[in-house]
Amino acid sequence: MKIVLSGIETNNKGAELMLYAILQEIERKYPDAWVYVPIYAIGQGLSYIHTNLKLRNKPFAKIKKAARKLHIPGILRRLHLPYYFIDDSSAVNDADYFIDASGFAFSDQWKPTDYIVKVWEKQLMGYHKQGTKIIFLPQAFGPANLPNTKKELALLNQYADIIMPREEVSLGYLQQCNVNMKKVRLFLDFTSIVYGQCPKRYDHLKNGVCIIPNLRMIDKGVISLENYLEILNKVIDKAISDGHKVYLLNHEGREDEELAYMCRDKLCNRIEVVTGLNALEVKGLIATSILCITSRFHGAASALNSCVPCLATSWSHKYAELFKGYGMTDCILDVTNLVSCIDKVSEFLSTNKNQEIREHLRLQLPKNQSQTQDMWKCVWSI
Repeated sequence: MKIVLSGIETNNKGAELMLYAILQEIERKYPDAWVYVPIYAIGQGLSYIHTNLKLRNKPFAKIKKAARKLHIPGILRRLHLPYYFIDDSSAVNDADYFIDASGFAFSDQWKPTDYIVKVWEKQLMGYHKQGTKIIFLPQAFGPANLPNTKKELALLNQYADIIMPREEVSLGYLQQCNVNMKKVRLFLDFTSIVYGQCPKRYDHLKNGVCIIPNLRMIDKGVISLENYLEILNKVIDKAISDGHKVYLLNHEGREDEELAYMCRDKLCNRIEVVTGLNALEVKGLIATSILCITSRFHGAASALNSCVPCLATSWSHKYAELFKGYGMTDCILDVTNLVSCIDKVSEFLSTNKNQEIREHLRLQLPKNQSQTQDMWKCVWSI
């Protein structure tokens, strides 16, 4: 059994968590499988991922990495010469499954280029020709008004065996682009079955308020850096004044880490910044918090499927839809209204409300985990 994974990367903790969820399921279903990952998916090296599966880079990974370091693809592209032979889009021969878990790759918000469209076309066409089952695991789609976004979804429609939006808004964008609904199945985020591991060195932060910043709030034009930091700082001040431990958690890479330290600096170093954790540790720490206030999607997902009350700032429809999947409403903070943000945080920190939300999530979680099991049954039945 050969299974090729796409759209996963360990410098993105949400994607890394999805990687663990996929590997966990493959171990259960096909423990002897060979699993191939893109050349830059696991920057720390394959040994970083703990799995009993045969984990491999795609063929000729060393040559492709060297070519990228020497900027050869870009040089060939500018010379109008073929360069896809040194790209990572070639199909793995005799692959049984191609499974994409990119989370949120097909949207106008990323302004896809002609090159990206060509890469997807070459990759999907190659797997389709050799009979590989092509699976797109639950993710957000759209908006899809730009020509290249529409072309991407047309490729999915042409080559994918199954496409899984994870909420109704994304489903609507697929319908809008005339994707064949016979190929479409709606399932929620599938990381609820993965359990975190809180590092013992952070035991002192248990029952604290976890704050997760995200640069996307700024570079997607939702709010200015100055106003974003002000809201985070005021929320932190409120939680501290109410007697709670508060810490900043870097959920992703260097940019979010810098943002966290900027926030801490404005607070005169009064709180701790937690960074450098792997995906399981990130989820494990979130699971110990009394409240998670996050701008990262998978920060919210990890909180909700750990039965932790959660509030989020949002730059995409996928946040509100995530909460809806857990039967939660009014959990998106209005970053244009500081007073309402403070009031909402105070409400979620109150003992009665906090316990009420936890009990609601405990009842909801088995339903969502059962849906994930149904999702995998659907995948393996293709």
